[in-house]
Amino acid sequence: MKFIDYIRSKLIGKSSVEISESDLEEFYEKYEASKFNLTELALFTAISLIARSLAKCEFITLSDNKPKYEYEYYLWNFSPNKHQTKIEFITEFVSNLIFKNEALIVETSNEQLLVADGFSKTEFALYDDVFSSVSCRNLTFSRTFSEREVIYLKYNNIAISSILAQMCKSYEKLMTAAESRYNKAVGHKGILTISNQASNDTKFQDTFNDLIQKRFKQYFNAQNAVLPLFDGYSYTEPSTDSHKTTNSEINDITKLRDEAYSIVGNAFNIPPSIIKGEASQLSDAVDSFIANAIDPLAQMVEQEITKKRYGESSFLKGSYLSIDTTYVRHIDAISSANNIDKSIACGVLSPAQAQRYCNMIPDTEEWAHAHYMTKNYQTVDMAVKGGEN
Repeated sequence: MKFIDYIRSKLIGKSSVEISESDLEEFYEKYEASKFNLTELALFTAISLIARSLAKCEFITLSDNKPKYEYEYYLWNFSPNKHQTKIEFITEFVSNLIFKNEALIVETSNEQLLVADGFSKTEFALYDDVFSSVSCRNLTFSRTFSEREVIYLKYNNIAISSILAQMCKSYEKLMTAAESRYNKAVGHKGILTISNQASNDTKFQDTFNDLIQKRFKQYFNAQNAVLPLFDGYSYTEPSTDSHKTTNSEINDITKLRDEAYSIVGNAFNIPPSIIKGEASQLSDAVDSFIANAIDPLAQMVEQEITKKRYGESSFLKGSYLSIDTTYVRHIDAISSANNIDKSIACGVLSPAQAQRYCNMIPDTEEWAHAHYMTKNYQTVDMAVKGGEN
C-alpha cells in the first residue's frame, strides 16, 4: 500500500485527519517493513563482495621499481585514518562509488585520508575541477579542493543503481504477489453450515459473533486445538493440495529472487554463482569475478592514486602504487603446494612472496627473499651454446 492510499483510508467518513508519529510507525510496520527490498539487499551483497575483495588486495608502494614499506604503504593497507581500518575505508569508498556513481577521498592537514560524505563539483574545460562544501564525518571543510589534491573516481557514465532500482521494482511486485498467493494457500478455509433452527434463535447474532470473532480465531491461531460447536452449527474444511501449492509459491519466490540477484550481478560483472552464494563451479566464477569486476576497478584506483600522489616525474623514475589482486583468491599452502612449487622453481615468486600469498608470515631469512630457478629453465642462447658443446 502506498502512503497516499493509507491517508485515504484514514479519511473515510471524515473531512480531515491528523497524522501522528504513531500513525507513521503503524504504516511502516504494516506495509513497508514487510516489502521485499530486493534492490537494497542485492546491491548491499554486490558492494560487500566488491569491497571485501578489493580490501584483500595489497596496495604496493614502489620506489625505483622496488616495493617500499613506509608510511604510504601503511596508509593504504592498514589505517587510512584514525577512525577506520582498511576494510571499513574501502567499503565506504565502494558504497559511495556504486550508490552515488562517484566517490571522493581528501587528505587532511595531518595526512589522514577521508571519504567524503558529500561535496559539490565545479567542472572546467581547461582548468582543474574544484570541489567545495566537502563534508566528512559531520565536518564541512570551509576550504575548496583542487582536482589535483583529491582522489576522485566516477564509476560509470550512468547512475547504474537507480536503473537497477527501477528494474528490481518489477521483481518486488511479483514477489509480493507470490507471497500473497502463498499466504492464501496456507491459510485456513472452511465452510460453516448453520441450520434454520439455529439462525432463528433469539441469541443467534451474539452466538454467531462469539464464534466467528473469538472461537474461530483462537482455533486457527493455536497449534493444537479443539473447536466446540453449538447445535445447528457444523464446520468442514475442503480437502486441497495445499502442500503442492505452497511448494510452488516458495519456488516462485526463490526463482524471482535469484533472477533479481543475477541482474544486479551482471550489472557489476559478478557471476551469478558468487552473488547468490552457490558453490558449484566456484573456481571459474572467481576467475571471472576477478578479471571482470575487481581488476578494472583496481586499475582505475591505482591509476588515480599514482596520478595524484606520485605524478608523472616520480612515475617515470619508478615510483608509483600498484594493486595486487592475486590476494582475492584464497590460496592454501597445502592444497596449492604443486602450483607454489612451480612458481618458485621458475623464478616467478620468492619463497617469502609465496608465503604472503598463502596468508602466512614471510620468513625473514635472506634466502627466503631470493628468487630461484631450476636447471630446466634456460634462455635460447644458453640452449644453443649447450647444443654446440
